[in-house]
Amino acid sequence: MKVAVSTQRFRRDATRVIYEILLLGINGASKTHIIFKANLSYQLAERYVAFLMKKGLLATDSDPSGLVKYYLTEKGHRLIRVLREVERELADLYSMTLSSETRVLRQSSQIYRTFDN
Repeated sequence: MKVAVSTQRFRRDATRVIYEILLLGINGASKTHIIFKANLSYQLAERYVAFLMKKGLLATDSDPSGLVKYYLTEKGHRLIRVLREVERELADLYSMTLSSETRVLRQSSQIYRTFDN
């Protein structure tokens, strides 16, 4: 019996792509590095990097060999901290188990019954 393996890719929203690019900028990343690690086309990488530079979240610098790298600015570091906090909050939100969801639903239905009487 063959088992079908889903190769469906999930679409990322712009916030997730920006977050991934900013993470790469922490240690500095070339455009090629951004393209491969963030899994973007050249055109998309160009647009995102230009947008992030225009917003003051990324800046460029050249390494000793002349390779241009993109680094986070202070504003970029602040945004990364906020996005990490949001990611932690969402992870906590989605980590509810089925049993805890059932418990919450049961408790809320008991509250409604109390108000009905």
